[in-house]
Amino acid sequence: MSRTLFLVLLLGCVSAHATVDPTRPPADLLPAVDATAAPAALQLQAILRGAQGSRAVIDGQSLRVGQEHGGVRILAIQPHAVLIERQGQRELLRLVEPVIKPSR
Repeated sequence: MSRTLFLVLLLGCVSAHATVDPTRPPADLLPAVDATAAPAALQLQAILRGAQGSRAVIDGQSLRVGQEHGGVRILAIQPHAVLIERQGQRELLRLVEPVIKPSR
């Protein structure tokens, strides 16, 4: 009985110790988390135009004018850019220039 109890206690100590990352720096050396950090950059991946209107693909989400996703609202979709509103601020997301330009 005492041997079983000893093994159970030993396993409890080992599992608790295993959750600590030995390579993690001490907490006082870690950078402070900035609560006022700028919002993450959004990537305009595509602008789709069709019979039912335009859609913008932003970070994998297809959105129409007026729709919201993740705190971002689509205000306007232009041929090569999208006007959004995030946290009360307006931003213009532009499509990235293609690396290979079409020949004329």
